Amino acid sequence: MPKKRQPTEIWRVTRKKVWLRDGMRCQSPLQPPLCIGKPHIGLRECHIDHIKSGKLGTNKQENLRTLCPVCHALRADHRHQALTARLLRTGLLPCNWR
Repeated sequence: MPKKRQPTEIWRVTRKKVWLRDGMRCQSPLQPPLCIGKPHIGLRECHIDHIKSGKLGTNKQENLRTLCPVCHALRADHRHQALTARLLRTGLLPCNWR
């Protein structure tokens, strides 16, 4: 997440633009992605991921991609530990995910 968040109204528009640009599909960098076989992801279910996050990241569209919740949680970023824990609790992520 960049230093400064976009206002909610602007983020909603940015989020939808990124989702449409990505063809409503997970753009997972994982090889192979865990969501393979799930061709489309709804706007409500998708996560918009910052490719470069933290202080060096931006909210520009070229730094954003659509991910499903599982691929987002498995992205190698310490900021996603709470998301990983929540997916484990709800059963969306298998306990042997590592």
